[in-house]
Amino acid sequence: MYLQIERIENHQARLSAEIEPAQFENAKRKAARKISRQVAIRGFRKGKAPYSRVARTVGEGTIIEEAIDDLTQTLYRQALFESKVSPYGPGSLEDVKLDPPTFIFTLPMQPVVDLRDFRGVRVDYEKPTIDESDVDDRLRQYQHHFTKLLDDEIEAAQLGHRLNINVDSQFLDDYEPVEVDGADDEAEEAADSDDGGAPPAPKQGDVFVVEKDMDIVLDPSEEPFLNGFLENLVGAEAGADIVFELTIPEDDDDPALAGRLVEFVVTINNIEAVEIPELDDEFIRQVNELLNEEASDLESLRSILREELEDHARRLSEEAYSNQVMDTIIAGADLHYPEAAVEAQIDSQLDAFKARVTQQRMAYDDLLRISGNSETDLRAGFRDEAVRALEYSLVMNKLREELGADVKESDVDTRFENFVASFDRDIANEEQIQVMRGMMRQEMVLHHMNAKLVALGRGEDMDAAVEALRGEKAAELQQAKAKRDRQAESGGEGPGEAQAAADDEANANDDASES
Repeated sequence: MYLQIERIENHQARLSAEIEPAQFENAKRKAARKISRQVAIRGFRKGKAPYSRVARTVGEGTIIEEAIDDLTQTLYRQALFESKVSPYGPGSLEDVKLDPPTFIFTLPMQPVVDLRDFRGVRVDYEKPTIDESDVDDRLRQYQHHFTKLLDDEIEAAQLGHRLNINVDSQFLDDYEPVEVDGADDEAEEAADSDDGGAPPAPKQGDVFVVEKDMDIVLDPSEEPFLNGFLENLVGAEAGADIVFELTIPEDDDDPALAGRLVEFVVTINNIEAVEIPELDDEFIRQVNELLNEEASDLESLRSILREELEDHARRLSEEAYSNQVMDTIIAGADLHYPEAAVEAQIDSQLDAFKARVTQQRMAYDDLLRISGNSETDLRAGFRDEAVRALEYSLVMNKLREELGADVKESDVDTRFENFVASFDRDIANEEQIQVMRGMMRQEMVLHHMNAKLVALGRGEDMDAAVEALRGEKAAELQQAKAKRDRQAESGGEGPGEAQAAADDEANANDDASES
């Protein structure tokens, strides 16, 4: 075999395999014998007719087609072996030339990722801050959690009442960009943008907010949307529809919203008289019991909540930051992948979409008919996200090769022990334990890679970042064990809770694995 290898567009390879004419003639003779066993030829028993008689009966072209079919798989495997090309998926026979006999195959190649100078990537990081107003808000949430329902008869909503409402709203005016001499009008660009950047400015009739079965307390210091919203609900009766207009402040951060007029239609589903607890010792006791904490007074409770908020804000900030670092690495990487890889990602997204439709008790074909879309339309809609997901996956896998995830068995032990630490018995199902540990190992790989990305973007030691993460997980385990001990002393949860939680964890991990 004489083999020629070409790299062609869309990250594919073309293999041209030329064989000796004698080999092709032998294949034709073999094909003719095969045909003579399948086709009745007058004057000859099946399988005994000579080549010339078979050719006159079925045509030379039929024999050539059969010979090509017989040779294709053998020649493809041989060409693949000799070319040393790593295919992403199945190849196809593009063409066959008869003089000289040449089989031309095309096949998608494995993606190639060059991260270039990814270790030099740096991204500005702004540490999140938590101020006292954030702690006040969290305390207020717990106050609402422990609110007591009173038996008072209510004729109309007043300040301090709790309402359950539905909210519909729409913009009453169109966006009018402000022209700025000598400068680009960023707001107008945002309004007209269709390149995936800032969303377009809402138009007249577009929705502002929609809420169903929303619980609120008529407290003017806690406006849910715009100043004046709650004031318009004072005096309303249950079952009423309240219609009013409010203007978004001129100093709103979004120039496409600033000064816009919004109409609200609020349905009052229910009105309740409630007693919101004071920030006293009884309230502190209730929060301690809810959180399994040991705050001695309001200041120590604020300290606990502040630490919780700071930790949560840091985690969210670092997760967003690691995504920024990842985006920067992807933008600087040299990526080559075949269209087949994109189509495979779209297939995965489409399968997940079909599963969600089924879960909602709707037939997929009915959804297409109602929406007026075809599956081709859906696939086209999935494409941009499929490309992003594919490139993220390719770069992440390459980063794992370059940096290593450094997940040890002890890391999985800590994660698993942390999961069961709050319950009064271990999970008995050994098979389920192994499944959960496998899922947790994947989770830890992601956590370690995120920690390394954060350290990389800041120019810090990546190994030290992983060790710091291990320290955090160990501290969380000790806290969980301490809380479990306190629960055991006070009665705690029933013996079936750990297994039930394990079932929930396994289901959640299955969903995460699909994502």
